[in-house]
Amino acid sequence: MYDIITVGSSTIDVFAQTKFSELIKIMEKKKETDLIAYPIGSKILIKKLEFTTGGGATNTAVALSRLGYKVACISKMGCGANAGKIKRHLKRDKVDTSLMVCDKKGRTGYSIILDSIEHDRTILTFKGSNNDLRFDEINLKKLNAKWFYFSTMIDESFKTLEKLAKFAEKKRIKVAFNASPYLAEKGIEYSKEILKRTDIFVLNKEEANLMTKKDKVN
Repeated sequence: MYDIITVGSSTIDVFAQTKFSELIKIMEKKKETDLIAYPIGSKILIKKLEFTTGGGATNTAVALSRLGYKVACISKMGCGANAGKIKRHLKRDKVDTSLMVCDKKGRTGYSIILDSIEHDRTILTFKGSNNDLRFDEINLKKLNAKWFYFSTMIDESFKTLEKLAKFAEKKRIKVAFNASPYLAEKGIEYSKEILKRTDIFVLNKEEANLMTKKDKVN
């Protein structure tokens, strides 16, 4: 039995650090927005380039495994070199990858993290096959766990999270659910099938504001 099975995205992350950027502040009625600006039409030298793996499911799986828990990860990727790299990194941290789904026609998720001179980051994310996980692609016989951890997924993958939440309820598996801003802004009603089966709900103040449609959450 697994202690925890994480479900969510997996990506290759590329950190691109450059000193040629500016921070611009936009003042609005209720908030202030910071923007990273780069010169138009310029070729900017990258000071440092670092390749690693990331994603809501994989990062959490590694962290929990390092804490000593028995962990498996469910995520959908392509079947090329990037998918292989993600699996190797997970196995290195003793995360079971046998539930990972590889799609020969799909693409592995990819993120470019722009790191400015003041280390303010902007992330460009290509979801790839992360959005296409179907419930029938998961080996239900292997879902023997005390907990599920759900990170944010959208499109077909969100429907799969809903079905996994119902499966968890039936099998008496506890659920931890982490909502990101682009899911929280859809409101409580949108995620109600997961929320009513959730034991631990993880979100920050900004996400709570978005989900409840209130200006402030104490």
